[in-house]
Amino acid sequence: MPDPTDRLHVLKELVEQFDFKSLRDIVRACETLAQERVLDVAVLGQFKSGKSTLLNAVLGEPLFPVGVLPVTAVITRVSAGSQRSARVAHLDGTVEATQPDKIADFVSESRNPGNQKQVSRVDISIPFDDEWQGLRFVDTPGLGSIFAHNTQATEAWMPHSSLALVVVSSERPFSDADRQLVAQAKQTAPRVVVVLSKVDLLSEEERAEVLHFIEQALREDNDGTIPVLPFSARVDGPRWLALLRETVLAPVARNTAGEYERALSLKLDTAGAACQGYLRVALAAAERDDADRERLRQAIFTESVSQALIQDELDLAKERVGKQSRLAFERAFFEDATAIEQRLRRDLSEQLRAWRGNLAVQSSRYREWLNDSMRHELGLLSERARSVADKLVSDVENRFKRILEAFRNRVSENIQRETGITVSAVSWSPHRVALQEMPVSISHPFMTNWELLWWLLPMSVVGGLFRRHVINRISRETEKNLARLVSEWTSVLEHAITNLESQAVAWVKTEISTLTEIVQQSPTAAPQLRQAIERLLSTERPGEYPFIP
Repeated sequence: MPDPTDRLHVLKELVEQFDFKSLRDIVRACETLAQERVLDVAVLGQFKSGKSTLLNAVLGEPLFPVGVLPVTAVITRVSAGSQRSARVAHLDGTVEATQPDKIADFVSESRNPGNQKQVSRVDISIPFDDEWQGLRFVDTPGLGSIFAHNTQATEAWMPHSSLALVVVSSERPFSDADRQLVAQAKQTAPRVVVVLSKVDLLSEEERAEVLHFIEQALREDNDGTIPVLPFSARVDGPRWLALLRETVLAPVARNTAGEYERALSLKLDTAGAACQGYLRVALAAAERDDADRERLRQAIFTESVSQALIQDELDLAKERVGKQSRLAFERAFFEDATAIEQRLRRDLSEQLRAWRGNLAVQSSRYREWLNDSMRHELGLLSERARSVADKLVSDVENRFKRILEAFRNRVSENIQRETGITVSAVSWSPHRVALQEMPVSISHPFMTNWELLWWLLPMSVVGGLFRRHVINRISRETEKNLARLVSEWTSVLEHAITNLESQAVAWVKTEISTLTEIVQQSPTAAPQLRQAIERLLSTERPGEYPFIP
């Protein structure tokens, strides 16, 4: 049976030799796994899904920082060691030592905002239970948070995972983003498990209903091969942890050699299939004369797969979602406008009875109260706005993916029709742009000349006018701030969609460029291409590696 390391060596050489850029990340992941022979148990999921909490429970100590805001900013790995230590690798290649209890200085957004310290990875060593020998637990930055670099770091690292624990919060169970994450993890991880976290927020009946919903959704996409496990660190933690250990982690740890082989084989299969397809198309082109090769190029790159057409389709999808966005945000914000206004009027009336002082003092207190109260009210709407925005971004991602999948299918059909060769390529995986919540802006309650003359306007004279004035302003302030938030969220969403479109266009350009170079191979390249295919085939091993729960 061919040695997988030989297959990896050949695959790496061929990807570099023929410049198959889209395969470099997965080949790099294969290389790392082959060198280290350590199984990475990656905990993946949307931000604030409970990833770090899950890992802390598995390891039996609060090693990873947790918080009410998105915390993890860089990839953090924990493996067995005789002593407790930590090493921080920077993007410039330098490495510094620290202690495990100091890692928050490097991995958290609060202490390393925007990854200003240029950290590429943090590796921690701690004494492990014997049952975890051979495993390395990986905490990943949350996807979909307001920090775009978090999503990019996680998606770039995903090909390295051998066991993927996709954590889904009970607060927002199994969104489109979770479904896409599972599909992406399956490409390179032979074991994928969905963990439903924070089940303490659900009743027993609700928990069963949510688990059934997720299992049904997974069955539609994955033939029931992906298990779903409940988990909570707050209530019945030992029970849920024991279930995770017994059904997933322990079987993997007891058979690290077999799991290593399965993980490496799956990654090599994914990369090898794509590489072989490219090489065969290149050989088919090289074996033709110049005129026939040009006919092949024209037959593959028809008008239906032109970059201009794909750009038009992307623009149309972007426009359709854009038209929905303002209306969607207006519905989300303004349906509560009356209730917000009534609460603010009632609260302000109560506050005014207790306020004392001259016009300047009470004006200042009004501004402070209005600022705090409006922030609070609109803060309650922020989750709804984010939910609306996430849904719209998911909508445009799915539209773009369908367009690019159709593009790839048309290209593949053209290649299959002209050459009889099936090309398997890595699909487009977008990096979602962060959606940042908008600040509240409160306008000044009086004209400037009123406040300049406050000393001439005693409250005994203007008190009633003042109170009526500020209460009547509530309606205007509420409407103004809701309208402003609609505009700001619409603008942010437009930026996110434009960024996604740029990614999609760049991917199309790369695919067209790669395939164009492939079908322009001259006859002199044919012997080299035949040799490359023979080398690749000589290292392949038959068989599939289905998930064994």
